Amino acid sequence: MTIGTVGVTVALALAPAATAVADTSPTASGATFNLFIPGTWETSESADPSKPIGALKPIADRLRHDHGDSAVIYFLPYVARAFDNGESYGTSKATALENAGTVLRDYASQHPDARFTITGYSQGADAAGDLASAIGNELGPIAADAVLAVALLADPRAGTAGETVVGPREDGIGIADPRPAGMGSLMGRVSAICAPDDLYCSIDKSQNPLLGQLGTVLGKTPADAEAAVKKAATATTVLASVDIPGIIDGLTRLPREVAAGDLRSAHVVSGTLNNRLRPLVTLASMVDFTEVSTTLALIPDETGLTKAASLLAAALAHVDFQRTADLVGRIQELTWSGVGAVAARTGAKTLPTTTTTPSDVRQVARELAVLSSSIVTVHPRTGTEVTAVSPDLRSMATAVTEIVATRAITDPATVVTDAVSAGSFYASDSHVHYGTLVVDAEGRDAIDWFGKWLSDSIARAS
Repeated sequence: MTIGTVGVTVALALAPAATAVADTSPTASGATFNLFIPGTWETSESADPSKPIGALKPIADRLRHDHGDSAVIYFLPYVARAFDNGESYGTSKATALENAGTVLRDYASQHPDARFTITGYSQGADAAGDLASAIGNELGPIAADAVLAVALLADPRAGTAGETVVGPREDGIGIADPRPAGMGSLMGRVSAICAPDDLYCSIDKSQNPLLGQLGTVLGKTPADAEAAVKKAATATTVLASVDIPGIIDGLTRLPREVAAGDLRSAHVVSGTLNNRLRPLVTLASMVDFTEVSTTLALIPDETGLTKAASLLAAALAHVDFQRTADLVGRIQELTWSGVGAVAARTGAKTLPTTTTTPSDVRQVARELAVLSSSIVTVHPRTGTEVTAVSPDLRSMATAVTEIVATRAITDPATVVTDAVSAGSFYASDSHVHYGTLVVDAEGRDAIDWFGKWLSDSIARAS
């Protein structure tokens, strides 16, 4: 998920009080509040905002050295994740925007004469730039006149109108695309630095079409795009190995066996069906089938496997596998008890105890029949990146397995990963080495330049 201009407006206008500003901040009219938003994995929601961390720490240290207590330093605590620990990049960035809006609004309320600077790195620059765009277009938590400077380091939305590019210039743009609304009235007060070979903030999408599309459609940085492709590759392997036609047959047959009173056959069918469903249940808990489908649709390959798997994943996105498996397991359990009761009348010695009645089993089977109709008769709803050729899930699954068999594909995952240059999903070392990127004629690196620029901006205002 990418937070665009409209999303910024909502996030900043409606944000609840989430992160309080320390009471130790100065009250002098010349004081500046300097908001720093760290990059992915550099902070957390429980971090101490008074302690500078990560790539931006030297810049904050420079401001403290030059301006002492008159420069309040605040490192924003937020999720700062990217598709790990159950958190998505988009959700993480949204928390950064929400927390930042609350902090700025609260501080401005307590200190009406305060001036502000905003600095962000990587995911933090993504959020800081969106925040600046909202402020510059009169949609932010504070007035644009109160903002002295905005520093964006390795911004995934680089190329936004109204920012001043410092250092090496390239034709590339940020992987998540520039902000449509631009920087508004903050033009001239927003500076951006990006290393030419840092794919987070400088990518030529004509030369990197897959990575560019992933960044745009899925709102991902290169590392996130790599993770998406790996998930799609794993899903393709599972989808190629699962007997989906067998699952459809079992889901069709099971309610009929129960309705006919043949508990012994129903028990056998439910046991087989349970085993066939298990890989899909596990996969569904690990991936988002819609995301897998979209990712696969962007990856061309000569075998046709990625397209077929994309259609199959799109159809499966609307199936509740966990609930289906739970009902099948329940029928397996109930029919075992029922079979035991029948066996008791034939002289079996070791039997399950049961109070199960045929109506109990039929009730579960009816619920399964209703739920499984989404599998037996599928009409997938797909996004613009996926074209549904057939609504028949059985045909889709058969197409996948036939391609694997015909092409003698032993590892379907490699078809997905080999279709793309693996190296294109890794940002170069330049993403973390801005302390060595020279950006001006005086030999200053990106970190030094931002430190001096922000310090000078504060000095001029005071």
